[in-house]
Amino acid sequence: MVETLKEEIITGMRSVGDYLPPELELSKLFQLSKNTVRKGLDVLVHEGYIEKVPRIGARIIRTARSDAVVLKFAYSPKLVKEIHLMEMIGAFQKQYANIQVQAVPISYQCKPLNEDRLIMDQLDVLTINAHDFEHFVDPVDGSVRLEPLEPVGGIYPFLETPFARDGKLFALPFVFTPVILCYNREHFLEQELPEPDSGWTWEDLRQAGRALTNGNGRFGFYFHLPSANRWPIFLLQNNVVFRRDKQGGYGLNDPKAKEALELCKSLVRDPQLFPNFLSENNQDVHALFLNQNVSMILCTYDSLNDFRDAPFVYDIAPLPRFRESKTLVGAIALALSAASENKLAAKLFIDFFLSWQAQLFIRQNTLSIPALKRAAEQAGEGDRIANRPYRYPMFRDIIPSFHFFSDLQLPADHLIQMGQELKLYWSHFEPLEPILQKLEKQLSEHGGQ
Repeated sequence: MVETLKEEIITGMRSVGDYLPPELELSKLFQLSKNTVRKGLDVLVHEGYIEKVPRIGARIIRTARSDAVVLKFAYSPKLVKEIHLMEMIGAFQKQYANIQVQAVPISYQCKPLNEDRLIMDQLDVLTINAHDFEHFVDPVDGSVRLEPLEPVGGIYPFLETPFARDGKLFALPFVFTPVILCYNREHFLEQELPEPDSGWTWEDLRQAGRALTNGNGRFGFYFHLPSANRWPIFLLQNNVVFRRDKQGGYGLNDPKAKEALELCKSLVRDPQLFPNFLSENNQDVHALFLNQNVSMILCTYDSLNDFRDAPFVYDIAPLPRFRESKTLVGAIALALSAASENKLAAKLFIDFFLSWQAQLFIRQNTLSIPALKRAAEQAGEGDRIANRPYRYPMFRDIIPSFHFFSDLQLPADHLIQMGQELKLYWSHFEPLEPILQKLEKQLSEHGGQ
């Protein structure tokens, strides 16, 4: 009781001048005798947190700034621009003056973010996606090395799926971002072409893209092929599901998989459609689009923040379809380290990011999509984005097409390994079938782990 009340005072949940609940209420709340409650309050009096006012109660008299909680928060650097992260942290600290947030930018690609790293870096709260979450799930017993969290009402339910195990939720999504088609409207107008719509197939994109390619430094279509959030879309759209065999490996040499990968290759190796450009990441793709070197790109909602000052009119559309209309959706969630010594402050921090105030801030000040449905679907009142795409609300209509990479039933690390091997196929060095057979053997040798 003493430690809980002390932390609530320190973090600002209870302010100077406020009164603590009556002794009887504290007794019920903490399941203590009234005598024990009095002894606990005496401790707080002795340490200078409260004073007892006769016939009234216990009043808070100081917040003990020297005892302020330091919360270590690991975040992905891209969030600084995508959700104005530092402004949000500043708003939190203004509300909870005695919680000092130490924001630590961290690259999750250099080495996996797992339980050992949490303890070594003494992290309290971290941002993770579905891929990161896999590193916290024990491959043997399925246990999760994160603190379970209570669900937040009003969050889109489908966003919680990747972060749940055995009926418990271990991370709370606060933004999400589906892969979409982004296009230069002025290029379509120039060529008198109808703009993309939800009925487009990849062949429709091919034909429009060829018409947009002008032979003078402009191509119709481009995306960063090696990205694990791009090429697997073709597998999803062909209803590919990779099954484990009895040895624990995976059957990758699947007719549906080959058909999907062949379609992908036919697009990226079409010289009248797709430029022969060696992009290093999705930022290179955005730069080509902003420079009007390409007319259509695959991107995500959060990447639209790069186009806020685009010198031309652009818009978005659903992805073209193959067999099915499907796209990949990513969610960024907040997780709490099970080893944190500041769990109450950490939960306050997470709750703040999922509050109406913070979620509406994301909706009005960025092009990212907040996880709180009410905020995400807020009309344009208070919108501070001058160049928001006309079809920005489209995400509401394409929710049935959203899928996570886990729907392929192949672990994310294996999917990344598969993409590395497929570079040989996309570059014409090796046929597809031997590559898939080699991958099957590699995964079987590792027992599918």
